[in-house]
Amino acid sequence: MSIKIAICDDTAEDIERLSNALYAYDHSFEIITYTNGETLIDDFLDSNPLIDILFLDIYMPEIDGVKTAQKIRNISNDIKIIFISSSKEHYSQAYEIFAFNYILKPFDRERLYHVLDRAIDEIKRELSQKICFNYKSIAYSVNCRDILYIESNDKLILFHLSDGSTLQCYGKLDEIIKELQTQSFVRCHQSFIVNISFVTEMGENYFRVRQVVIGISKKHLKSAKDQYYAYLFSHMGKVQL
Repeated sequence: MSIKIAICDDTAEDIERLSNALYAYDHSFEIITYTNGETLIDDFLDSNPLIDILFLDIYMPEIDGVKTAQKIRNISNDIKIIFISSSKEHYSQAYEIFAFNYILKPFDRERLYHVLDRAIDEIKRELSQKICFNYKSIAYSVNCRDILYIESNDKLILFHLSDGSTLQCYGKLDEIIKELQTQSFVRCHQSFIVNISFVTEMGENYFRVRQVVIGISKKHLKSAKDQYYAYLFSHMGKVQL
């Protein structure tokens, strides 16, 4: 599996140094570089490139790395964002954007490679988590990380995917939830299972997944919120200086 990496930094020397270190770690990396946040955001809006890891400088002109990350999060929730900064000042904001990690400049290669080890392990684990089902004699195998949410509609189960498509099969959510071998999914309603990694807002009794608002029923309210906060805290804990 080839890992796809994007680097966004307005300093050419820093891009070159990081690129060289990444290729030294694994020459098979596919690396694309950007010198400003606007171009990166435009690229995601136009084609939503399949990027696994994003190294993002914070201090950039026009739009800084934090604002860039916020916009990228609205487009892609599963990308591993690793901030690269000369200051610890924005460490708390990294939590809010669910950054995978935060590395200080000038970076230490041993530190960088430790972060890469963990990021790649998680990416491989996510890619290995699939759910398989059949519908009208067609067999489907879907990566769990591509599922935004799952909906039960009469006797049909609808899988709403991150690329905007929807797949379906016959079944029950009680059985589907048992097959999802990841803590990213939470049952929030009799008719819905949500992938927490795509949740952009949690209200008093709802989750927002991109532009879709999904209600949290009283029956599932406590367990859904507990699981959501546990997920957030587990990911916040991965940001280390």
